Amino acid sequence: MSELTRKEEQILLAIHNLQEDAYLITIQDEIRRYTGKTYAVGTIYAPLNRLDINGYVEAYSDRNRNFTSKKPIKFYRLTRKGYAALEELQGMQRVMWAGFSAPRDESAGGE
Repeated sequence: MSELTRKEEQILLAIHNLQEDAYLITIQDEIRRYTGKTYAVGTIYAPLNRLDINGYVEAYSDRNRNFTSKKPIKFYRLTRKGYAALEELQGMQRVMWAGFSAPRDESAGGE
């Protein structure tokens, strides 16, 4: 797996959490809900497009949805490669964070 950015990781997790409701605006809302950060649509679209091009997600159109937009809405779902990347990231985070504890006394480095 090539290294994914934090934003790409957040997008993959948002798509996983949203399931069949994952499209650009709901992905933006899901990331805001979990991180408190509001990203512009364009800031999400570029990495989302990269994830699609690199096979982590696949885009599809659902014309059965009743949206007011005249253009079809592009929905996203994780591919096997996307799920594998998330599993690898989760395992890597577990290993990297294992044994971590912040110093509790004033003598630790800092300000």
